[in-house]
Amino acid sequence: MNPFQLQEGDPPPKPVEGLHEVGPPPFLIKTFEIVEDPNTDHIVSWNRGGTSFVVWDLHSFSTFLLPRHFKHSNFSSFIRQLNTYGFRKIEADKWEFANDGFLFGQRQLLKSIKRRASFGSSPSTNDPCTELRREKQLLMMELVCLRQQQQTMRSYIKAMEQRIEGAERKQRQMMSFLARAMQSPSFLHQLLKQRDMRLQEIEDEAAERERGSSMSELEALALEMQGCGKQRGVKEEEDMVVEGELDDGFWEELLSNESLASTSS
Repeated sequence: MNPFQLQEGDPPPKPVEGLHEVGPPPFLIKTFEIVEDPNTDHIVSWNRGGTSFVVWDLHSFSTFLLPRHFKHSNFSSFIRQLNTYGFRKIEADKWEFANDGFLFGQRQLLKSIKRRASFGSSPSTNDPCTELRREKQLLMMELVCLRQQQQTMRSYIKAMEQRIEGAERKQRQMMSFLARAMQSPSFLHQLLKQRDMRLQEIEDEAAERERGSSMSELEALALEMQGCGKQRGVKEEEDMVVEGELDDGFWEELLSNESLASTSS
């Protein structure tokens, strides 16, 4: 007896529900995943009510997120895709878009978003004024996008120029220091002498603080078990001095010191 053969009185089989149902387009799925990702909320995120999404950092969105998910970095093309699926821009001065089927935490609504018919198939789009207004809007949005990218690049270039200028200034200070050291060995001797004086001042201050503080026997025992906290504290302060000797203030003080200049000459 064949177990798969229908018997008399058995109801006919029904197709599995949703078997032939078409899922949401890949563009909507990827866009939803980008907005839902909490790790990129500083770039793009939902609004407070979860009824729209906002692109906060246009440069990072175009540079990192679009190539990662859509294999391109054209923000204008992304906007045209949104318009194709009926998204609307909420505010003129902010990249905020909304759609009735694109809501926070409701991924199942994506299948309700339908792609608009092409411009040529719709009689209403044959109006030249309508097409011109649509093209003007897209061009204005692309112009704003390019201006923001230009501003971001200017800020980046300015920051790089400042870093290069600082590196060149430190290099000139180092070369001037080496030139003085080569001209007069007493210059290095005087520099080491000043460093020793600084370390001696630190040690004296640490000793004064220890003499002025009353320490219980329990605290003294704890310090002894930790391996003489005094020497360790002095060593840490010495390390801080050594690390701080090569900053801009150190070079300016060193190269403008009249006594060292007279010694090097």
